[in-house]
Amino acid sequence: MNGDQFSNKSVSELLRNVAVAYQLQEGSDSGKNNRFKIIAYQKAADTVEHLSRELKDIWQEGKLQKVPGIGPGIGSGISQLFENGTSSHFNEVLKGIPVTVFLLIKVPGIGPKKAFRLVAHFGLTNTETVIEDLRNLARSGEIAGLEGFGQKSQIDIIEGLDVYERHDRRDERMPLSYAQKIASEVISYMNKLGPVIKRIDTLGSLRRRVATIGDIDLAIKVHDTSYSKRDYPSFRDNPYKQIVDHFLAYPGKRTVEAAGKRKASILAAGNIRIDLRVQDAESYGSMLQYFTGSKVHNIKLREYALKKGYSLSEYGMKVVKRETQNVKRTVIPAQAGIQSGSPIEGKEDIVKFKDEESLYAFLGLSYISPELREGTIEIEKAAINAVPQLISLSDIKGDFHMHSSYDLKSSHDLGLNTFEEMTSRAKELHYQYIGFSEHNPKQKGLTEAEVVEIMRMRKVYIDKTMKKQHLPYFIGLEVDILPNGGLALPEKAFEYVDYLIVSLHSSFKMNMIEMTKRALKALSHPKVKIFGHPTARLLGKREGVEMDWDQIFDHVVGHDQALEINAGPPRLDLPDSLVKEGVEKGVKFFVNTDAHAVSHMDWMINGVNVARRGWLEKKDVVNTWELKDVRKWMEKSY
Repeated sequence: MNGDQFSNKSVSELLRNVAVAYQLQEGSDSGKNNRFKIIAYQKAADTVEHLSRELKDIWQEGKLQKVPGIGPGIGSGISQLFENGTSSHFNEVLKGIPVTVFLLIKVPGIGPKKAFRLVAHFGLTNTETVIEDLRNLARSGEIAGLEGFGQKSQIDIIEGLDVYERHDRRDERMPLSYAQKIASEVISYMNKLGPVIKRIDTLGSLRRRVATIGDIDLAIKVHDTSYSKRDYPSFRDNPYKQIVDHFLAYPGKRTVEAAGKRKASILAAGNIRIDLRVQDAESYGSMLQYFTGSKVHNIKLREYALKKGYSLSEYGMKVVKRETQNVKRTVIPAQAGIQSGSPIEGKEDIVKFKDEESLYAFLGLSYISPELREGTIEIEKAAINAVPQLISLSDIKGDFHMHSSYDLKSSHDLGLNTFEEMTSRAKELHYQYIGFSEHNPKQKGLTEAEVVEIMRMRKVYIDKTMKKQHLPYFIGLEVDILPNGGLALPEKAFEYVDYLIVSLHSSFKMNMIEMTKRALKALSHPKVKIFGHPTARLLGKREGVEMDWDQIFDHVVGHDQALEINAGPPRLDLPDSLVKEGVEKGVKFFVNTDAHAVSHMDWMINGVNVARRGWLEKKDVVNTWELKDVRKWMEKSY
């Protein structure tokens, strides 16, 4: 592993490599019982890849065992890796397998055993040239002559190498907001087909609203094709082909990756892969659930279904125990959206589901929202009807982290819009109150008296301006946490604000102990009510700071403070995993946009998505409360 060996991406890749090594052992005496090891390592790799926090930070907090899919065995190897920079167990499993094998399995169509065979037979050991070396071998016809390959395999390898090299961003992940924008553009284009399409949904990590997204996956429900062509001229004899052909003609397409009867893949601008699946209405719910994931959730759901005598797939459920036949016959007619389907491949009847709610209900589970499907405790909660009533965008009654264009000699950038303009947008959003929180005045070049006067004049200006706006308001300020934990504002200036948001904007490399002390000192001021974007992460650019979050949680709970879920697309901070930990300890939250322009106020949905993934209900988020309750909470100090 390289210098970035402790990143989630690197650890996930290592775990996948271990799974590959176990696959290569299958058939030998040492590999007879590897099936469950392979599944376990693949599951752990998926989990680590999609974590919203760095695994090393979780390990340092002693919470590795809480990560879904990481049991004692895998956890021991990871702990050893973090402690020593290497793991004897992982090294032993990987011993004897050339690194180039793990590079070749990234090429579409080349599995572990094929990759190993190619490397061993042709001596492909140069990591810098292995892709080009393999291409040359294929073009010269040498692979076709290798036993077990043949001409077709050789052609498939050439095509796979072309796809691999076109994916110059294949290992990168997009910010959620960017992926949503691309998906929306494709959905708008597909909807031009009209009534042949009944519904379009995103799938995978995009539907679960994970902070970063790999590929974009879409599902289309075909409308009831019994409508007459006279009434709907756009219908053709084969609506599936009509939909796939329209998708393949998408103007933003660069290349076609694959095309079938009911699914297709294209590579769009920026080398973004977009996959489409088309499904009948009668089994759309089954497919939607299956391809939404996560993999860990689906594994647990399949295990749960098996205990009840059912085999779960993208098509629906098959009965696998004869004694459950009566259950199937009696339950199906009573459940909306559930019907007995036609045989799959002429074998067994399958129970199909028009929607996901019916699928979960069939198993005796309350509905599990996509944001919760991460393989933690959601199925156990659904089994006892204890899934939380998640917060929704309509619950938000105000935004408390917004930057106007008012010039208070700010330490950071000003906003683009006036108080009046931001208030006008708040009214359009049906907010019941609003909070302003420009950055604190800069420390250099201003005397303490000048800063105090700036703050006084700002309050006078806001009070005068807002009298005409007829919307309750709070005067806040976002204040830098200095490296020593002090606040970048004179004490006398505090009387001109209703609340403070304290945030980290510098000195991000402190160790966990120092950073925790720094944050706790800043949070000790009685005017501080919100800890803004607490990890200070910037997605794709800067990892979050290391802190003892249990101490932070305990402090804010004990002092009637709240942690912010910053809805700005570059942040989505606090991450959902920490939100879930916090709410379990009684932490309260604010979902804020950190808007620097009126248009940024529409980012609120991003923060709500994080809140939902963190299992938050309306009661857990202060800016969903009634005005009188927010005022009471704001006025409470310690």
